[in-house]
Amino acid sequence: MPLVNNCTAESCAFNHDHNCHALAITIGEPAHAQCDTFVGGPFDGGDPNAIGHVGACKMADCRYNDHLECQAPGISVGYQRDIVDCLTYQPA
Repeated sequence: MPLVNNCTAESCAFNHDHNCHALAITIGEPAHAQCDTFVGGPFDGGDPNAIGHVGACKMADCRYNDHLECQAPGISVGYQRDIVDCLTYQPA
């Protein structure tokens, strides 16, 4: 599973110092390559000793997607306008 190399969504409960600490995230919904695992609010989530990985990707049109699994060596997550997206997403 590819690493989440960095995440600039500081308001996410899984983000600590620009690192994702969710064990696995899911990317994608019909309109955007958004991080479906994003959780806003006053929560503290994830394993502080773990670095996040991409567990699944629903962006079937991404060049890195193979059977809904991400094949990129690693991804970056951050804001595209006001949505937290996979910044590594590239249409095939």
